[in-house]
Amino acid sequence: MNGSEILTEAHELINGPRQQAYSHPFDDYYRVKELFYSMTGIQLTVQQAITFMVCVKLGRMAHNMQQGDWHHDSIVDAAGYLGCLSMAHQYSEDRISEITNRLRADQ
Repeated sequence: MNGSEILTEAHELINGPRQQAYSHPFDDYYRVKELFYSMTGIQLTVQQAITFMVCVKLGRMAHNMQQGDWHHDSIVDAAGYLGCLSMAHQYSEDRISEITNRLRADQ
C-alpha cells in the first residue's frame, strides 16, 4: 500500500465512522483531556491530548519495527491522529475568530 492510500484510509476513518461514533475530534478529545485531568490532576489542552495519542502510536510502531513487524493499523492510526490534531486546531481557530467577530460587532 502506498502512502497516499494510507492517508486516504485515515481520512475516511476520521471523517466517517469514527467521527460519527465519537463526534468531532475537538469535542472527543475535550472529554478525554477532562477525564485525564480528573484522574491525574494534570491539565492538558485538546491538542496535547491528541498529540499524546500520536506518541502512543509512534511508540508502538518503534517497538514493532524493532521486532521486524509492520502493523498497518498503527500507521493508519498515527496518520489519523495527526489529521485529528489538524482538525482540532482549525476548530479552535474558527471558534476564536467567531468570538472575536462577535465581540467586535457588540462594540
